[in-house]
Amino acid sequence: MSSKLERAQLLTKTAVFDQLSKEDCQMLAPVFKDRQLADGEVLCREGDPGDYLAVVVLGSLLVEVDREDEGETVVATVGAREVVGEMSCLDPLPRSATVRAKGATKVLILTRNMLDSLKVNAPKLFSRVVRGIAYRLAGRLDETNHLISKLVQKKREPTQPRQPSLREMRKSSATGRPVKERVKLSPTGVMEGLSDDEREVLRTAMEPRRYGPRETVCLEKEPAPEAYFVADGEVDVVKTIGGKSYLLATATTGGCLGQRALLREGTRSATLRTGSNGATLLCLSRDRFDALLEAESSLAIGFQEAVTIAGVRQLRQANAMAAYLGAREEKGKFHRPLSSGRHKQPPLSQPVGERLKEAVDPKLQESDDIEALASAYLNTALEDWDLTPSELDKIEVITGDGEMSAAEKKARNKK
Repeated sequence: MSSKLERAQLLTKTAVFDQLSKEDCQMLAPVFKDRQLADGEVLCREGDPGDYLAVVVLGSLLVEVDREDEGETVVATVGAREVVGEMSCLDPLPRSATVRAKGATKVLILTRNMLDSLKVNAPKLFSRVVRGIAYRLAGRLDETNHLISKLVQKKREPTQPRQPSLREMRKSSATGRPVKERVKLSPTGVMEGLSDDEREVLRTAMEPRRYGPRETVCLEKEPAPEAYFVADGEVDVVKTIGGKSYLLATATTGGCLGQRALLREGTRSATLRTGSNGATLLCLSRDRFDALLEAESSLAIGFQEAVTIAGVRQLRQANAMAAYLGAREEKGKFHRPLSSGRHKQPPLSQPVGERLKEAVDPKLQESDDIEALASAYLNTALEDWDLTPSELDKIEVITGDGEMSAAEKKARNKK
């Protein structure tokens, strides 16, 4: 498939790129490279550097992982007009699986370098490609979170101080009051690294609102048309599990909540409620963010990429969580979700059970409530992309007694 027109036609029917117009696909087609694979030939190997995605033109690919006590195991098959490796194309990390051809197979390759070139030379097209990847990630997150939810429902519910019911939080719903004075956008959290001018551009596109103590900003399962930046105060993330409400996290000044709303339509996966002193929020609607993207604002495009990369990393965590819970369900013991083999895996690929115990309390046993609480916490954070990696440092993981554990405090005090 060397014809530009043939490539463009394929892309219009391919996940990730099917959101693009025919004209966009025609512009994008020349940046792909053809590659032919013989039966059994490896496209990429687990542990190898990952910096490209592949679109299957003809044939199919087998996705294999190296599991302890099981060896190479096929976990998925990728067919024609499907994509593999889109996460590494945006956020290069060692491959988490080996991908090989099942029969003679043809693929189109899009490298990270070519994507970077688009960012410089065709920023609007780059933005639309990133949005396509974001849509794809959101769909995969929904599937993974559905699996996590099914597994979590079989575990004991977490115990912690009672939170208001969904009905009570609905009664305290508020739209916020306009703020006339200038609201400062703190250079912390997701704003860290932005220049004063860039923050000013973003601030002018936002609507500042003041919420009183214990007011509900938005309810889970409601439409999500905007994201929220915490200018001051605190915002609690509350999730309903089995008809009961649990406090899962608290975002502070500099935090950003609901970023996925900027990338695609959807509903809230959790309720946001202000703390005891209220909060001032800067609200950015999807319409205004789209206008910034259409204007080829480098700030908006960069922010879109950052949010999507956050989603990539969180999907990796969700996949590890689902694998871990699935193994626990099958074997009733701690089990490494994916063996690292001879390659050293990055931190996100560490055994999930160990990570969670370190984050909350290393003294907790396998049968304790950490699994249900941590799973529900990740489910909320991942599904809505409410928390970026930089913002995770500002989140308080709530233990059963409502206090941070000694391990959590120790970790936060490290320089």
